[in-house]
Amino acid sequence: MKTNKKLSELAIRIRESRIKVHLTQEDLGKQLGLSDKSISAYEQGRSVPPIRKLQELAKITRVPLAYFIEDTSGTHEALLQQFMAVEREFQELKKLLTLKRD
Repeated sequence: MKTNKKLSELAIRIRESRIKVHLTQEDLGKQLGLSDKSISAYEQGRSVPPIRKLQELAKITRVPLAYFIEDTSGTHEALLQQFMAVEREFQELKKLLTLKRD
């Protein structure tokens, strides 16, 4: 259950950082090359953005990357889960790119 809590914290931080710089979900999506629906999914905790998108988000919202990935519960379990999800997404992307080249 800790993972759900961390996703919820991440979702809140994404939303708060977007609002802080006065961007709509659509505006942020355009800057990140994503749809407003993707931003909504991140903010509702239904999806976790890849680390690359979190890096871009940090730049756009002028907060350190650690703001999105730091583990405030005192454990690294949630962070590990996040990075494992990113790794899975990366592997899927590599497969897709390889298929397109062939």
